[in-house]
Amino acid sequence: MTDPFAIQDLDVSLKQIPLKHPFVTALHRVDKINAVRVKVTLANGVTGIGTCTPNEKVTGDTVSSTAAVITDAIKPVVVGQSITNWRPLLASLKDAIVHNAPAKTAVEIALYQAKAASLGLSLTQLLGANSGFVETDYTISIGPSDQMIAEAQKMVDQGFKSLKLKLGADNLDRNIKLIEDLAYAVGPMIHLRLDMNQAWDARQTMQAATYWKKQGLLIDFIEQPVPAWDLDSMAFLTKNCPYAIMADESVESYRDAQKLIAMHACDYINIKLMKTGGLSEAQKINDLAESNGIKTMVGSMIESIESLSAACAFYLANPNTVFADLDSIFMAEQDPDLALYAEISGDQIGVK
Repeated sequence: MTDPFAIQDLDVSLKQIPLKHPFVTALHRVDKINAVRVKVTLANGVTGIGTCTPNEKVTGDTVSSTAAVITDAIKPVVVGQSITNWRPLLASLKDAIVHNAPAKTAVEIALYQAKAASLGLSLTQLLGANSGFVETDYTISIGPSDQMIAEAQKMVDQGFKSLKLKLGADNLDRNIKLIEDLAYAVGPMIHLRLDMNQAWDARQTMQAATYWKKQGLLIDFIEQPVPAWDLDSMAFLTKNCPYAIMADESVESYRDAQKLIAMHACDYINIKLMKTGGLSEAQKINDLAESNGIKTMVGSMIESIESLSAACAFYLANPNTVFADLDSIFMAEQDPDLALYAEISGDQIGVK
C-alpha cells in the first residue's frame, strides 16, 4: 500500500524579481532577487514550496550550482521518504551533501510546508504560533551620503521605525559623520542598526562607537564589524564597545554558535535560514542562544516571499527572537506570489 505521505516528486525551477534599486553592501551588489524554487509533491497530492537565494560572496553558492545540487544530490535522497518519518528525513537531507546551505534551506522549507498542509495547518501554526505581523527594519545600502540620508528619510515617512545602515571599508571619518547626520535627519525616535559586513577592525569600531555614544545616538547594535573568523576581536568588542555587538557571518551553524557563546563574543546572534540550512538548524541555534541569555534576530538575504514568510513564522514562534531584518519584499518589484503567503502594511509583514 502506498504511503500517502511519501515524497513522490521534487521539482526545481527559478524565480527572478527585479529590485527597485541596486542593493549594495561591503561584500556585493544585487540588482534582482535570484531565487531557486523547490516544489515537493506527496503521494496524496499535497504540495509544499520553498525557495532560497544563493550568493557567491555570502554563502559561496550560485543559482546554477544550487539547482544542480538539489537535482543531483538531494532529490535522489529525499524522494520516496515519508514526512511521517520526520527526523530521519531531515537528517538525510542534511547529510546528502556537505555545505550548500541554501539548497538545503529551500528543500527543508518545502518539506515543512508540505507537512503543515498535510495537517491542515499554516507553517506558523506548525512551528507553534498563531498568525500575526512581524515588524521589520529597512536596510539602507551603501551609497553617497546624501543619497543614503534621503533614502532613510523616505523610508521613515513610509512608516519604518528601525533602519539598518550598511557601511563599507572606505573613509572612517566619512562613515562616522554619515551616521551622525543621518540620525539627526530621521529624528531621535528612529532606531539605527549598523552593519559593516566584516569590513572594519576593532580599533575603527571602538573609535566610531565611542563618538556616536557621546552624541547620544540611538543605535540598537553594531553587526559583524570585523571578519567572521576574528572571534578575538568580536569578544573584545562585546566586552568593551558601548553598543551591543550582533554576530552574523561568524555564526552559520550550531557549532559556530557554541564557540561564539563560549568566548562571550557577541550580545546578539543574527539567524538566517540561508546560512543555517533551514528551520531545524535555526531552531537549534536559537534554543542554544536562549539558554545562554542571548537574544536573536531573524535576518535574511535578498529573498522572495516563500523563504521570507518562513522566516516570519520562525520569528513569531520564538519569543527569544527580538529583531527582524526581513525587508527585501519592500525592496523588490511586486512578488507575484506575495498574496499566497503574506500581506505587507507599513513596516510589517503579516503571515498566516
